[in-house]
Amino acid sequence: MKFVLLLFVLSTSFSALNKSNHYSDEVKLIDDLRLSYYAGVDNEEYIDTLKKIIISNFGEEAESYSPLILAYNAGIYALQSKHAFWPFTKMSYLNDSMELFEKAINKEPDNLEIRFMRFSILYYVPGILGYAKEKKNDLEIIYNLLLQNDFSNVSYEIQQGIVEFLLESEMLSSDETKILKNRFILAKLNE
Repeated sequence: MKFVLLLFVLSTSFSALNKSNHYSDEVKLIDDLRLSYYAGVDNEEYIDTLKKIIISNFGEEAESYSPLILAYNAGIYALQSKHAFWPFTKMSYLNDSMELFEKAINKEPDNLEIRFMRFSILYYVPGILGYAKEKKNDLEIIYNLLLQNDFSNVSYEIQQGIVEFLLESEMLSSDETKILKNRFILAKLNE
């Protein structure tokens, strides 16, 4: 699936974090976070790696994390939910994940990577568990952010992977699909 390509692209791109000195420290670690996070989708052993990277580099106080690091911390709970056996445990981890994602989004509501992380998790969550409002909201914001063709924070390659995921999800209207495809074809030509 093309989602695997997105995971690889996300794991090799640093451009989203070159905004300030605080973020420049994170640039050194974001690749490891991305690799471990996306490896953790299939192998729960990477969850501990993620925890160690975050705690050893950013401390144990999640409230002090930058929005992106907070989102990866939220991702840990999502991975634990995915790999948990008991339904109650799964739901508890999912709720913890969504609570942290909400905090990250409140800090930086127009962060494409954070919105996409949450959306890609919620895409696989059954609607009966709630979160339909968040999924719809994330999709709308992701779509609008992608239309801006702003590659200063999230590279073209990462955004192309996000577009491919959205197209495969079939959650966009046919008009939105056409517009997004055309914008990305034009953006590639202008690169």
